[in-house]
Amino acid sequence: MPDRNFTWNPSDVVTVTNTTQENFLLELDSGQLRLDAGRSIRMTRDALDQQQVIELTKLGKLQVTKFNWRKRQDAK
Repeated sequence: MPDRNFTWNPSDVVTVTNTTQENFLLELDSGQLRLDAGRSIRMTRDALDQQQVIELTKLGKLQVTKFNWRKRQDAK
């Protein structure tokens, strides 16, 4: 298997889940990101420092979990 060069540390990846029936347009340093109702997305942990993400997490509208690379659903 070829050596892969990452620009980020894979252990810093988290899964952010929208636990509501609302769609959110998150304003991240990298740009806008739409997170639809009930959907999850993987992102690096530094996105959790954004004020909007902090507020939605405190309100229970977003759930943040550490991403487990070994148990990912797309693994074969």
